[in-house]
Amino acid sequence: MELKRGSAESSLDDKGRVSIPVRFREYFQGDLIITWGADHCAWIMTPAVWERFERTIRDSETLTPGERMILESKHLNEAQVVELDKAGRIAVPPRTRRYANLTKNCLVIRSEDRLYIWDSATYDAYLTEKGPAAQAAWNKINDREYLSAN
Repeated sequence: MELKRGSAESSLDDKGRVSIPVRFREYFQGDLIITWGADHCAWIMTPAVWERFERTIRDSETLTPGERMILESKHLNEAQVVELDKAGRIAVPPRTRRYANLTKNCLVIRSEDRLYIWDSATYDAYLTEKGPAAQAAWNKINDREYLSAN
């Protein structure tokens, strides 16, 4: 069984490269697109996923022109093509490193069709901030779906 989610600790080297865990490399090979994530992290996608993402923003009927412009500015305009080097690292562009507050200790997270690169301390703070909302969401599904399935 292939697990399409998971996380692994990594590090940013002096040249701004992050090592991608071996278990994620099978899906994320060749040319990849890196851009700013919704929160202060970096997103990495394959070209096919990127095209679908870009089309969703461009063709969405629910976005106002102002909302579309914000999403284009933050995600589409900051995108760059990168690729894994022979050692399995991706060079993170300087603007993306600054946006994501990337320092030495990083976390690489796979969420089905994309990778997230977080600064470890920033991710821990994000989880602490979102903790009450996450607990409320868990309680909601735990009370209904999880318990009724058992």
